[in-house]
Amino acid sequence: MELKEFVATHVNAGQPLTAQAWNDIVDAVDDLHKFIAASQHAVHVKITTPGIALGGVRVTAQRGTEPPFEAVRPVAPDDRHVIVGLEPGAYTVRAEAPGFAVATAPINVSDTPAALELALTPNGALMPSLFGKTLADARAALGALAIPIARLLDFNGAELPPINPGSEFEANVVLVQEPSAGTPVPPGRTVQLVIAVPARVDSLIEVPSLAGMTFAEAQRALEGLGLTLGSAMSLKSAF
Repeated sequence: MELKEFVATHVNAGQPLTAQAWNDIVDAVDDLHKFIAASQHAVHVKITTPGIALGGVRVTAQRGTEPPFEAVRPVAPDDRHVIVGLEPGAYTVRAEAPGFAVATAPINVSDTPAALELALTPNGALMPSLFGKTLADARAALGALAIPIARLLDFNGAELPPINPGSEFEANVVLVQEPSAGTPVPPGRTVQLVIAVPARVDSLIEVPSLAGMTFAEAQRALEGLGLTLGSAMSLKSAF
C-alpha cells in the first residue's frame, strides 16, 4: 500500500482541538501503522532434521551486509522458527546448531507469506537413546555407529573395563548416558555409560534334618555342607 500524504497543521497554545483535527490525527496514525505492517513480512522456517532439539537451533535472515534478523524459536506445538520485520527483497536464511554443519538457503521476501525448509547435517553419528537397554544391546548399537565407549561405571561408581566388562554385566540395563540422545558424536569423540549394579544372589544350601543325631554327628553333617554349627542347648537345660 502507499502511504497517504499527510499535511502537518499546528495550533497555538489555547486554541481548541476540533473533532475533525483529532480524527485526522487518528487516521494518519492508522495509515502509518498499516503502511509499516504492509512493508514488513515474516518468514517461517521449518527444520526437518529428525531428532534435533529445535530450541537449540539458531535461525537468521540477512540481506547483504545488513545486520541479521534473529528468528523467534518455536514454542510447542508449533515447530517453525519465525523471522519477522523483513522488508521485501532477497535474503539468505542461515540455520546452525552445535554439532551440525551450517545450512543456508536463499529466499525472496514479497507480499506473499514466505516459508522455507532446512535440514542440518550432523558432523558425526547421532547418539542413540540407550536408557533401559541392556549393556549388550547398548554396546551393539554404539558399535554399529562406530561410537567408542571410553568409560563404563556401575551405579555404585565402580569402574568397569569399557571394551570387555565381563559377561556378568551384559544383562544389566543402562541408567545414564553421556552425551544425551540426539547429540552428534563426531569422529574421535567418546561416550560414557552408567549401568545398574549386577544382582548378586548367594547360593542356598538346604539344611538336612538333624533330629536323632548326637551333637558330634550333627556337627560333622553340617561341616560336610560347608556350614558351621553355632550355639546349641539341650531340651533338659531349656526348661
